[in-house]
Amino acid sequence: MAVTGSAATVLVLAQGVEAGIGIVNALAGVVFAIAFCWRLDQIRRAGWGLQPLAMMVAVASLTVAFVVVDETVASTLNTRGFEGLSRVAFYALLAIGVAALVVVFFFPDRVSRERRAGWEALPLVAALIGLQITMLVIPEEIRTETISEWTVQNWGFALFMLIASGYLTYGFLACVNSVRKFYATADGYLRVSLGLLMAGLGFLALGAIAQIVFVAVSATNVARSPWLVTTNRVLAIIGVVSFLLGISYPMVYSRVQTLVANRRRRRLDTELLPLWRLVTGAVPEVVLPGTGQLSPTTQLHRRVVETRDALTQLSPYLPPVFEYAQADVQVRLLRTAVAEMRAAADGSGNKISGAVRDLAPADGEGLEADAAPLIRLSEELMATEGAEVASVGRSAEDRDPGL
Repeated sequence: MAVTGSAATVLVLAQGVEAGIGIVNALAGVVFAIAFCWRLDQIRRAGWGLQPLAMMVAVASLTVAFVVVDETVASTLNTRGFEGLSRVAFYALLAIGVAALVVVFFFPDRVSRERRAGWEALPLVAALIGLQITMLVIPEEIRTETISEWTVQNWGFALFMLIASGYLTYGFLACVNSVRKFYATADGYLRVSLGLLMAGLGFLALGAIAQIVFVAVSATNVARSPWLVTTNRVLAIIGVVSFLLGISYPMVYSRVQTLVANRRRRRLDTELLPLWRLVTGAVPEVVLPGTGQLSPTTQLHRRVVETRDALTQLSPYLPPVFEYAQADVQVRLLRTAVAEMRAAADGSGNKISGAVRDLAPADGEGLEADAAPLIRLSEELMATEGAEVASVGRSAEDRDPGL
């Protein structure tokens, strides 16, 4: 039978939403799996605690939940267990994940996070028991059917969906309330992440509310509202996407920042190399033994430490004027000091003794601020070497009559 008019439009929209849900479910499963691995790594680095543990439980539960909705997995569960097990498992895992998120996002005030976790166990256990009991009273032929005006006519099915949607609504709204408090004090990338999380959780809560309204009005035959099912699915897609962006943003931001910082520090290490070669050539004992491949941060830190150590050893050969002279003058004085120290080392010059002092003070806190004055010296060293090479080349051209 052909479907025309507004009914055809609704059918096409529903099919599009179904396709979108499939794509989002697959994407969500992948992202949650990556997030789970990332959380395990964070716990390995920072140690255990209630909040990291709750976050790991949340991510693990949500990951498995999106695996359970796969047709093959759902069919296996229903065959090996009982008809409807996949639906119970899906909503149970969602409930566990949301309960864990409530603990993760809980904003401590007069109640500790540990006590809140204990309180959350009560509604969670009640919801899980309710889901199991109501599924057993639903006729087997409709246990795995999609929610519709026909299926909710069965009170067992309707009660199952009300329990599932009711608990999810409570959990999502509790998370939104807690995230809102963190959002008010956050800034930078964390504020962006929390904003996306809050929006995603809010849309998911609205979707669950739409499903509750649909079940209530359809089960009691108050009104026909099939559009609420589509609304619920659209809101769920938007919510899941926003939530995934929210939990992924810190990971992506951290990775991008690490890549940018590594690239910048490789460049700084290369720029520091001329000065390092000059001063460590005079004081080779400051160079630490090689330890294999080093990260860009460790390599730059090591280069800065060795350069500063060598400058400290050279300081008795440098006059006090070095500390406030221009960079080009500092380079000339440094070359002279290196030459004198080498001469003293091979016996062709006199060794100068005196108190050592720190040279080229850092511009501020942090590794890059510590490296900045050394890099300026290194750049000036390169510039003067280039000028000297050009000058020698011009002199050779002037002396060569054949040119």
